[in-house]
Amino acid sequence: MLIKSIKLLFMRLLSRRIHFSKAYAGKTLLMEDGKKFQVIRDIKVDSTQKSDKSVAVFKVRFKFSGLPLAVNKRLSMIPAPFLLAKPGFCEKIWTVSEDGYFQGIYQWATKELAEAYSQSFIFKVMTKRSAEGTLSYEIIPDRVLPHYVKRLIK
Repeated sequence: MLIKSIKLLFMRLLSRRIHFSKAYAGKTLLMEDGKKFQVIRDIKVDSTQKSDKSVAVFKVRFKFSGLPLAVNKRLSMIPAPFLLAKPGFCEKIWTVSEDGYFQGIYQWATKELAEAYSQSFIFKVMTKRSAEGTLSYEIIPDRVLPHYVKRLIK
């Protein structure tokens, strides 16, 4: 599995399918619960998928324990290569709230792959680094990330 993931990561890098987008940079998202988050970065893998029919949005929110917000913003890029190596990963938008919560909004190729992410090594590390009781996540099936985010931009 590890070799397959590394191979996928290198294929994506060599084919120049990975991009940091500025489409949402600095935008404020007003989430369904009324909490505001500012977009700090967005990474995208150009899709080879033909249909949006089985896609899913995965949304996770948590507060890091221990380190200051500015440090955690920089450290949040460390897991990116592991994420980019996950089959079915399409896009992630990193966001942060004024009170120090981080939120990741991901696009996955299928609901099953979004569900599998919640059991992944990366997600378990995130869980261990989060302050007790702050981590929550939601999977929204049949939702395309740009359409979802567009209605949240304020």
